[in-house]
Amino acid sequence: MFIGHFAIGLAARKVAKLPSLAMLFIAVQFLDLIWPIFVLLGIEHLSIDPGNTAITPLNFEFYPYSHSLLMAVLWGLLLALVYWLFTKNKQGSWLLAGLVLSHWVLDLITHRPDLPITPFSEVKLGLGLWNYPSAAIVVEFAIFLLGAYWYFRAGNPPRKIAYWALIAFLLIVHVVNLTGPPPPSIAAVAWSANLMWIIVLWAWWVDRKKRAVPEQVT
Repeated sequence: MFIGHFAIGLAARKVAKLPSLAMLFIAVQFLDLIWPIFVLLGIEHLSIDPGNTAITPLNFEFYPYSHSLLMAVLWGLLLALVYWLFTKNKQGSWLLAGLVLSHWVLDLITHRPDLPITPFSEVKLGLGLWNYPSAAIVVEFAIFLLGAYWYFRAGNPPRKIAYWALIAFLLIVHVVNLTGPPPPSIAAVAWSANLMWIIVLWAWWVDRKKRAVPEQVT
């Protein structure tokens, strides 16, 4: 999934006012934020294989350190610990841990059996929703729009126009991913995946409180 992960982060605002939207996005996409770094370092690898599934031409051959179930749990706990050390917000910390794990759960639903249980096991899981493109597209768009609506009602973003622009941008990127040609190279996949940090920065700006402008004395 792509926007499906962001949908869970948006919907999480109904659970707690904090963490910020940027942190919620970091959590739900944490595995995909570290994955391209591992690919560029040669620790994990993939290939471009059109027809691998009906939705994506990417064949995730080896990514146990970013996308195994065990590591998803450990990465979630690590992010939660770091957040707790800075904020002492126990509820928000556990929420972030759960959101990191949610990424693996959604991938389990969509991926073919390529998700490892641990880095030390050959067992791989995946229910393969991506092989049923109509169902996959409807489900992902539906949960994303629902999450966007829930966040808007519960989060009341200070910059509403910027918020809906972000939602529109994510939808456009997703449509381009679905309809565009296969990527030209593995390096292009990894470097473009790192651009997800732009979305995190955008979310931080959307969620940042506006400063009150003092009235001038005349």
